[in-house]
Amino acid sequence: MNPILTVFLVLYALVCVGLVFFVLLQTPKQAGLSASVASGGSLLGGRGVEGGLVRISSVLGGLFMLLAFLISLISR
Repeated sequence: MNPILTVFLVLYALVCVGLVFFVLLQTPKQAGLSASVASGGSLLGGRGVEGGLVRISSVLGGLFMLLAFLISLISR
């Protein structure tokens, strides 16, 4: 097995675990858009810790896709 492939597979597993962890930490948004507008909350920011969780989940999701693509290219 290629050593670089092994490194990517280990990183892929860590990103998968991190993605599951940070997605499960987020609070569900069952109220929808109307509750956000009615409460006077900003749609683009001001979410505090939850905004950070969304940002981390987005970065991990991007890494997940990138690593999956790289693993498929290297394993050929």
